Amino acid sequence: MTPATAPIGDVSREAIESLRGYVYQIYQAALAWTELEENCFLFLEVAEDFAVVAENALKGVQVKGTSAGVTINSKDIIASVDSFVHLRNKNPNLNVSLRHVTTSNIAKEQKAEHRIGDTPTLITWRKLAKSGDLSDFREILVNSKLSNKTKDFINGLNDKELREEFLKKIHFDCGALDSRFLARQLNSRVSELVTKKGGVHSQAAQQKSLFPSSNCPRTKTVMSVLSTEMG
Repeated sequence: MTPATAPIGDVSREAIESLRGYVYQIYQAALAWTELEENCFLFLEVAEDFAVVAENALKGVQVKGTSAGVTINSKDIIASVDSFVHLRNKNPNLNVSLRHVTTSNIAKEQKAEHRIGDTPTLITWRKLAKSGDLSDFREILVNSKLSNKTKDFINGLNDKELREEFLKKIHFDCGALDSRFLARQLNSRVSELVTKKGGVHSQAAQQKSLFPSSNCPRTKTVMSVLSTEMG
């Protein structure tokens, strides 16, 4: 049987949402790099989308340029929480924390058993990280889509440990600025760093030339998205 020929689609639209998601990750990582302090290191796609290591601390960062609202059972949220437990288990000598950054806003869970009252669980998470009874929240976590390994980790913590070593260590930055605003911040930050090193603003403006030309349609699409955001 002759292999079927892949259909030709509109490459300018193909997987455009995924590409914008990658662009958003690039901007967040680039901004984090410009803000690194002395003796800090940034690793890309090693632990998370990127991770910052300083002395005995490891901060993993998951970046999502998405639009749909997120809940405790959203795929990306579950993946981040599970990843935190994995990072902690693999790096017992480091103070591990995780930040989940997304352009999506927090949404309310549809089923009542997945929240306390009418409050979205991710908002309840923020409140209980400070104080409050954790009994009902534990039940929500047990009934969530978290992995069994994560649930076992949670069950092994007393209330003080759950608050200090779990809830306070995972941060959900929802409703974050989109890539257009990040591009402006990056331009400003790069200009600041260049002038601080004795350069001039015109040198910082040359950053756009860092995006190579390519005959690959997908690469052109990525470059087009980047150039549009940077402009």
